[in-house]
Amino acid sequence: MANDLPGSYCQNCLTWNPGDRETCVKCGTRLLILAGDQTWDDDEEPDDGEALEEHLLERITGLEETLRRVETYLETVSDQLGKLERSEVMLRNGLMALVQEMEHHRQLDAHAFSERWEQLVEENLHLISARELFTRYRARILPIARPKSMAQLKRALLETTALLEAADLPGAAQRLGMALPLDPKNYELIFTAASLHEAAQNFEEAEGLARKVVGLSPRHFEAWMLLGKLLQELPEHADQAIEALHQAADLRPEDAEPRMLLAELLLEQEDLHGALEAAQEAVARRKDGETLLLVGQVHIARGESSQAVPALKEASAYLPGDLHVREALAEAYLLQGERSKAFAILQELLLQNPGDPHLLLMLDAETHPQLREARDGKGGTQTLLDEAETLLDEGQLDPAAHLLRRARRKGRSQRSEWLELRLAFLRDPEKTLKPALAFARSDRHPRLCFLALRLVLEHLMAQRREAEIAHALDIFLTRHPKSTGAWEAALMRLAYRLMNGEVTDQDLEETRRLHAHPLPGLEPRARTLLGQYLLALKRHQEVLDLVDPLLEKEPTLVNHFQIGAALAGLGAREEARALLRDGLESDAGDLNESQAAGVKNQIKGLLKELEEVNPA
Repeated sequence: MANDLPGSYCQNCLTWNPGDRETCVKCGTRLLILAGDQTWDDDEEPDDGEALEEHLLERITGLEETLRRVETYLETVSDQLGKLERSEVMLRNGLMALVQEMEHHRQLDAHAFSERWEQLVEENLHLISARELFTRYRARILPIARPKSMAQLKRALLETTALLEAADLPGAAQRLGMALPLDPKNYELIFTAASLHEAAQNFEEAEGLARKVVGLSPRHFEAWMLLGKLLQELPEHADQAIEALHQAADLRPEDAEPRMLLAELLLEQEDLHGALEAAQEAVARRKDGETLLLVGQVHIARGESSQAVPALKEASAYLPGDLHVREALAEAYLLQGERSKAFAILQELLLQNPGDPHLLLMLDAETHPQLREARDGKGGTQTLLDEAETLLDEGQLDPAAHLLRRARRKGRSQRSEWLELRLAFLRDPEKTLKPALAFARSDRHPRLCFLALRLVLEHLMAQRREAEIAHALDIFLTRHPKSTGAWEAALMRLAYRLMNGEVTDQDLEETRRLHAHPLPGLEPRARTLLGQYLLALKRHQEVLDLVDPLLEKEPTLVNHFQIGAALAGLGAREEARALLRDGLESDAGDLNESQAAGVKNQIKGLLKELEEVNPA
């Protein structure tokens, strides 16, 4: 029977609302008025289809209006973000100006400040990202939650927020994960938990949850992206990662990010045609330094230097001075055969990044194919070799051996041979001495040959096996006399002779030569060694001439020591004592902990001598 009283059904919970109410009496939803017969007979189909169509049109109109309001709101937010970015730039510039002013007045060590700042940012990077992500996505959880679990979910979200504020990222991921059984089909809840686990580096847990999200909501763009990123790190799941990124790209045709990740992954998989297509699609959607760099890298991998150089030059306009862009441009010039242009860029980068292994590898490369084999390995092995090298750095030999065996099945390369040699040397140095020396004098990449030589030298120097040290150095310097390793090997030999007290004028001249023609970025190492040689030969005034002009800009531990020792040698005892005391509180500079401790012990010993000669 039809209801003649005015009213309407709620479009959300279908509750009858009598009268002219604007919100539902049960759920509070704003009502969309349905004209006509207000009831449906359970046994009959509704006669008035036009009324239902009219109701749906009203809902669509309401949603379109909501969408327009959201777009207006997002434009406002974008404007505010632009203002915030400008304020951030002004604040950063002001901070750096303050740092420079304090450094000028010797109230702050800018280098130490920069290192500490970067360390703090790195430590908090995952936490900051997790907080931003949780804040962004938690608002999506409650609107689709089951009413019965609402109160408990609110409590879980509040507790997760508190844990993130307390910088307990693993605890926050675990707490939100405990709430999943309350609403097992709430895909936004599951996605947020997966994202927190990914930020906390619980990758297996994050992957399992991300798979659940795309199963529950196949059109969840963020979940497909998260799954693609997680699977991208697993070489055995590369096909699944590619599929996930394709799904994300299809869901948001205008977004460049999934295509960028897809291009990077296809590049790793040696699918150069697919990588180029994906990179070009990314540029078509967002033309900036990152997308142009990616296109340039793909062209380099395809051997197309004439197309890579213009793309990378354009990327440099967006990201002036960026290490990755400049490094790629140098590689493109190397591929083009223009070594002078490549060398100029690498020299500039090494001054900014002294001792960078990738730059040194490129600087020594005789041909581009040799560089790729020594740096990346064979196709499909780069990720495995990267992980194996990290494990060797950490001293985890058995897991590294497993990865190297997997890489060997895909093909041997100069890089895989070097890592296998390093693994064998770490296990049994004496047994591997001859193979390492053979590697050092081989026709492989000169930088890898030097790394093999350095293993041998460090072992022999620790045991003071003089004849074998000289033999190893002669072998390498004869085979690779113009490499970066030749300069470092000569410096190592001179440092070893100084440590053993075997100092001659001939050695001093060799040290002067190395200091006059340093490896880009490593001039401080040569200068420090030259200062030590001059002290050993009691040429104190030359030490002052060498180091004193640098003390204001580089107030390091070793500079304080060398100037203090020179002043003491010249008889300026009070000035020497003051400088040496300041040196005990100065920055270690390029010295590691053991080296810094050794220099401090020398300073303390020299101060004791000065106090005994001239007691206060």
